[in-house]
Amino acid sequence: MLATIEHMFPATIHPMVVHFTIAITYLATLAGLIGLIRRKSDFWPTSFLYLLGLGILATIAAGVAGVISESYIRHISPTVAPMFHRHKEYGVLTGVALIIAFVAQWLLGLRKQRVAMIGFIASLVATVLVSLAGHLGGTLVYHDAFGIA
Repeated sequence: MLATIEHMFPATIHPMVVHFTIAITYLATLAGLIGLIRRKSDFWPTSFLYLLGLGILATIAAGVAGVISESYIRHISPTVAPMFHRHKEYGVLTGVALIIAFVAQWLLGLRKQRVAMIGFIASLVATVLVSLAGHLGGTLVYHDAFGIA
């Protein structure tokens, strides 16, 4: 029954959804940077927190979409399997980094209406990880034709 529910979505659902994670992660990091520079504004720390929360939700959606898209793949060749698994690991680690950034900003930053340095560093790590995951995903599709029927 689960396979039937999964296949209600197109095989291309992951690339349709994952761009939200990329964009929101970059925007959150930018809001955090601006908040570090413009310390007197209450807008940026709050925006940073909200964007991190949206980034977490988008990462969860991208992960679920990735599982759905993966269910359409019949065979993973030994040449692309390591890259595929690394792509998934970077995606999970992106989510972990966003959660760390969110918790740090929520617990440390909003009390003083500033951007928490730990949260900002974690968002920078998330930005690097989502970039690496996107690069590997693009390489899998455009270089190795992975997941292309």
